[in-house]
Amino acid sequence: MKNKELFDNTVKILVNAYLNNSLVQGNCHACAVGNIIAAKMNIKYTNDFKWVGRQVAWPLVFVTVSFEIAQVRRPWNFTGQAKEQITATGYSWQELAQIEYAFERAPWAKTPEERMFNGLMAVIEVLGQIHEMDENTKSATKGLFLKD
Repeated sequence: MKNKELFDNTVKILVNAYLNNSLVQGNCHACAVGNIIAAKMNIKYTNDFKWVGRQVAWPLVFVTVSFEIAQVRRPWNFTGQAKEQITATGYSWQELAQIEYAFERAPWAKTPEERMFNGLMAVIEVLGQIHEMDENTKSATKGLFLKD
């Protein structure tokens, strides 16, 4: 596996966000990428899932438009705060864009929780590609998101 420490840390962030119900699709502060950046930069959340004391800048570089099934990419904006936020994760902006697209484009489900779970399973697939993960590790990782 490529960069096991980064992989393990990213999964820990996403598991915590999911189990604590602080993961929200369509919210740049609290989506998969928003949670990864917030954790890496030690950014706290308000009660309505907004960052405390920080502007969200990473969507200037890429953002998935849920109603259009498209992702807008603006690499020329990979500067300043956007670059700082993205770089803090240990991933390239292209890798984070893949993670965000997978999370936001998850299949619809009967409940928001099921859709969130679907999004996380899609993220694990992308992380598997990024980190060159074997199937056993991928399967074990998906099991971490099961709630009792």
